[in-house]
Amino acid sequence: MSKVTTSCMKYTDDAPEGVSEAAQSALAPLDVRWSEHPELGGWPGCLVETVRFAEACAALRDSAGFDMLVDHTAVDYPDRKPERFTVLALLMNMTTQERLMVRCRVADGASVPTLCDLWKSADWAERETFDMFGIPFEGHPDLTRIYMPQDFDGWPLRRDFPMQGHNRFRD
Repeated sequence: MSKVTTSCMKYTDDAPEGVSEAAQSALAPLDVRWSEHPELGGWPGCLVETVRFAEACAALRDSAGFDMLVDHTAVDYPDRKPERFTVLALLMNMTTQERLMVRCRVADGASVPTLCDLWKSADWAERETFDMFGIPFEGHPDLTRIYMPQDFDGWPLRRDFPMQGHNRFRD
């Protein structure tokens, strides 16, 4: 078993204990790296290439029964270059209750394939991620802001966003 450590996350070629054969088979052609997340209640995870993110999620939905998109968001690592962000989808097989985190890394300004064609709930999640982090989702039907004004300058959940914001408001 070969392990690769990136940041503080450990990746391996072998799936963690508890990942079903169906999930492993569905992801086998995509050359994924595996990780474990005990801090998240034991959710196993996999890291895929950004261009194959939606393909991996579709394979899990169609071949392994992961029929629910539990959450879809991003994490900002401003010191990690060139791929500053990690975009993730938390998937669940409602029949077996198996859970899996699918992640990809993306550079600032690069886009991620949308999951809207797979789950309707991805629509709002991707708009929220775009609005808060500035990560565009390629193929999204309506990638507009949902929290911030359309003319707002900046991405509030980026770790380098000023704590006071760009604008001062007065009563």
